Amino acid sequence: MWDGNRMLMRECPICGKLHKQGEPCPHAKRRNEEYDREHRNRERSAFYHSPSWKAIQAIVKAACHGLDIYEMDVNHHIVKGRIVHHIIPLVEAPDKALTLTNLVYVSDKTHRIIHDAYDKDAESKARMQRKLFEMSEKIFSGRG
Repeated sequence: MWDGNRMLMRECPICGKLHKQGEPCPHAKRRNEEYDREHRNRERSAFYHSPSWKAIQAIVKAACHGLDIYEMDVNHHIVKGRIVHHIIPLVEAPDKALTLTNLVYVSDKTHRIIHDAYDKDAESKARMQRKLFEMSEKIFSGRG
């Protein structure tokens, strides 16, 4: 029997810890301020706030039904997505910034996994990109 003292918890995309549903992560504001101050590229920031990017994000999210397609394809888990990821990074191919087949919808956890593979070495990056392109092609075949 439920004692009424249990709270619904969520995994934080910032720190990875469990927090009560509806309560913000205490680390989120500091992390975002630090990122803005030390890492944010003003040109890319402008792109990520543009109407074009917001529209393409909505298309990708809808096509993936709001779910992390990597988790579904690789681990057969249903996980809510949050990030539209460029398979070929924006800095490497700005001409592909709004190309559907260069985009996948993933969770924060998967996004970290992807970037860990990208940062490891060229072979790991290429292998991850091939896998992501296969997933994207399944979703957007003929619509890229």
